[in-house]
Amino acid sequence: MKCLQLSCVALLAMAAVTVSAEELYFMDPGFEGLENMDIVPEVLTATRLKQARAEVPGSMTVITADDIAHWGVRTIPELMRFVPGMFVKHGSDDAVAYHASNPSLMRRMQVLIDGRSVYRAGIASVNWEDIPVALGDIQQIEVFRGPNASSYGANAFMAVINIVTFHPADTLGSRAFIRHGDQGVRDYEVSHSAQAGDWVYRVTAASKEDDGFDGRDKYGDGDNYHDGSRDTFISFNAVTEPGENSRLLIEGAYKNGDLRMVQTSQDEIAPVDENKSGFLMARLQHDFSAKHTSQLKTYWQREKRHIDFRKCGPAVTLSPRLGDLYLEDPYWAASLLDSDFPQDQLPGIAFGTAQPEDVEAAVEAAIGRDYDISQDDLDAVQAILAEAGFSYDALTADVCGTYVLDFDEQRFDVEWQDTVQWADNFRTVSGVSYRRDEATSETYFAGSVKNDLFRAFLNTEWRPLQSLVLNAGGMYEDEDKNSAVFSPRLAANILFTPQQSLRFVWSTAVRSPDLLEQSPEYSLTVTDLTDNYLGLSEGTYFATQYGSYGKLDHERIISSEIGYYGRFPEQKLELDIKAYYDRLFQLISNPINLQTPDVNSDTRMNISGLDWQFSWQPVREHSLWYAGAYVDTDVELGDMSMLTANEERNLRVVETRLSAEYSHNLSWSYLRGSWQFTQSYFWHRSYNRDTRNPNPYRRYEAHVHKNWPLRSIDITTDLFYHHIIADNAIVYSDQYIEESDLIDLQVGVKF
Repeated sequence: MKCLQLSCVALLAMAAVTVSAEELYFMDPGFEGLENMDIVPEVLTATRLKQARAEVPGSMTVITADDIAHWGVRTIPELMRFVPGMFVKHGSDDAVAYHASNPSLMRRMQVLIDGRSVYRAGIASVNWEDIPVALGDIQQIEVFRGPNASSYGANAFMAVINIVTFHPADTLGSRAFIRHGDQGVRDYEVSHSAQAGDWVYRVTAASKEDDGFDGRDKYGDGDNYHDGSRDTFISFNAVTEPGENSRLLIEGAYKNGDLRMVQTSQDEIAPVDENKSGFLMARLQHDFSAKHTSQLKTYWQREKRHIDFRKCGPAVTLSPRLGDLYLEDPYWAASLLDSDFPQDQLPGIAFGTAQPEDVEAAVEAAIGRDYDISQDDLDAVQAILAEAGFSYDALTADVCGTYVLDFDEQRFDVEWQDTVQWADNFRTVSGVSYRRDEATSETYFAGSVKNDLFRAFLNTEWRPLQSLVLNAGGMYEDEDKNSAVFSPRLAANILFTPQQSLRFVWSTAVRSPDLLEQSPEYSLTVTDLTDNYLGLSEGTYFATQYGSYGKLDHERIISSEIGYYGRFPEQKLELDIKAYYDRLFQLISNPINLQTPDVNSDTRMNISGLDWQFSWQPVREHSLWYAGAYVDTDVELGDMSMLTANEERNLRVVETRLSAEYSHNLSWSYLRGSWQFTQSYFWHRSYNRDTRNPNPYRRYEAHVHKNWPLRSIDITTDLFYHHIIADNAIVYSDQYIEESDLIDLQVGVKF
């Protein structure tokens, strides 16, 4: 380990102190790879207490910097493929889910970067492309596989991903690389770490771009599927000791990117999501004694997104009369634009001769949804037709215009945490925090909305016997937009040896409805309109959402787990096996958009199965990683009275669309001198639980690395090869790469 005198003093002072998850940032626990199997590995994400792996109240996967280098991935979501039970959707909006979740938004996992949450409260999700962290700056990633609201609150619903970057003292010097390859891959990165007075700092700048998927119906030369991304960022990280037994971290970044969006038949131009984001964080930690540590952490972050659309559609969609009808009866209003609407009913409605019961029967038979159509409903449609001079051509004539999707979200967070070793066999970590989330959008909120959140948490570890560790804890949260909740966890670890244990875990967690789910004022204002029968130059799309979702309940999970962890230094073998049963209820499965009049928190899902992971180094030059999962799901929908048969089928699979019933991920690495060779194989089967069409995902990857030392400079070369074995789309039909063989080349330098 490279270490300046400044940071070494801090590390030695903290060696015997129980620390929080964030404090790992100030430490170098040493590489816990397979060659150091005699060292008892420790993690911090589970309870905010530093714990040996055998004593952790839950399932953990730790991905080290060496693992990241071996696998040669480009993004953090690609790393999650190696975690048992994790499933990844790639494309214009990467999504990661543990076991099962809606693939449209990554809304049920907490993601932390050096203790800072990047989970968005405005529209519940994690935008992976907006995370300004270079893979080369990551010391390790700790993935807690299970609910962990007792430590991190609402939205640590099914898992927690804790990304910890290196102390700048551990990356002294400079590095740079260029990576080019198929699918438009063009990556550039440069980083420099040094000491300046009492500070140790690192500055990293990076640019990353690719062309995304081809689309199954690629035509002509090159990639015509408009879903690529272009992202650049610069980040800084600085640490100092302002006083004896104190450490101060300051961290920040600015990111700018363009996310290309797939052009539909209604788009005159291909839209682009222009996004900018940044953050500033400070954390002060002080050791009162070897048994008492406190820290104060605060951060501010902001994200802005802007998308200009130029679309065309039927002129009637901008009719104010149709908008009024939608507010009264959204399903009846939307049916008028349904391609299955019985056109033979329009003359009778236009001339006032149609009977409500006849129209109702015809529409229900054609569309497959129940309606309650009154004479007032027919009169409203008659007025809409009259507005167009009873001309169906005028109603359906294309009108083109411009509208904007805008979003500006800010967060301010401050947290105090206190860790105390009360006795040799008892310790606690507790704290309080305040957070304000504010979102501004004319599209989604017609202005600004905000939410204030107060938290208090306590986690305890008690060892009544040398072979028994008990963990208990909970988080209380009170916020403006949602009801107050308490999320507890209880766990017992029976130790057979210091590195082998059997664990029993019971925990609960919630996901808070986001600001859009609770406070929508969602509408689209279209400007620069072409000629239309309404005579409008500016209009509002008829479908709107003005608080119509009502008060949605928290999504809830009750999880039970039995697991075994074993580490065998002589055999250089590590394994973790987990059997679980999770009950999820009050789930919000409906898509949040203008085409969804009702959003309910009434879906239930039971998930059970097995997770397993093995690491083994049979000889010094070879190492193996094997992770897999069996996931059994049972989805029960709530109120389906207003769903068509097709909508019901789609809603039944939405929670499992991203997850496979069986998944296996195997990786083998070979190290010989300055050469390294790694190959990985992924096999997932039975997406959507469709045994007749299992839609397997099979992929082979290889990475060849070579070091070329030149005096004080190290030159590195890397070759990455991806072979898509199963010619299937990934999750969605348009997530398709036509070329089955992809190659990237990378050249780097360190000095």
